Amino acid sequence: MSAEDFGALQAALERLGGGMDAGTWPPDEHPGLHVLPRHGLVLGYAWDEASRTLTLLSLERQRSEAP
Repeated sequence: MSAEDFGALQAALERLGGGMDAGTWPPDEHPGLHVLPRHGLVLGYAWDEASRTLTLLSLERQRSEAP
């Protein structure tokens, strides 16, 4: 993973955690899945309300569409 991709991953997790902690979701965001199309990454995550903890469950390369 490049340093740029890793930085994007960190920033996305911070945004997701901050939004959940504040009780806000971006309107097009699906809880449990976040796509970083510019970096070709798909994040799977879980939010535990009791402990206010965001857990990264999976990190995969985004599948490209076949021509």
